[in-house]
Amino acid sequence: MSNRYCVSLVCLLPALLACASARPAHAGKPAFDGEWSVKWCDKTDPDADCGGFSLSLVQDGDRLCGTYDGARVRLSQLDEGDPRAIRGAVVGNVAILTIESQRSGDIYLVRASLQGDTLHWRVLETIKDIEGDIDIIAYDDALKRQSRGQAVSQRREEAIRACAKTK
Repeated sequence: MSNRYCVSLVCLLPALLACASARPAHAGKPAFDGEWSVKWCDKTDPDADCGGFSLSLVQDGDRLCGTYDGARVRLSQLDEGDPRAIRGAVVGNVAILTIESQRSGDIYLVRASLQGDTLHWRVLETIKDIEGDIDIIAYDDALKRQSRGQAVSQRREEAIRACAKTK
């Protein structure tokens, strides 16, 4: 085997690996599209109602739009976003989003990254701080994709319709 052949193969290897790991063009729904959630429970009181945070994201190319619901443990406070409370853009497996709290009007900048069926959600900064009510959103959590094939929730249908109007 000549050295020239070996050098060419070494140069082509990264490109071949990138092609092999890329998602096929005919793959299903976009990666961020769907419903995601995390549960928050009181480990000291297992009988207490769990709270949590759930998202419904609609992806159109590199654009994201959606809504959310949040609830404190024991369901003492709730926070629901309007159908377009979340807006953002996707680059690869990362999304940069804004989320607006319906409770307070606060707006946050969020980084969400995908790893399989887990969405790592992290608030980076407060863009608008009204200093009003408490917001019930995830700040640094791992949200799990909800099982595919379930009936579409009413909140998701609202988000899909609202996001379609913002094109």
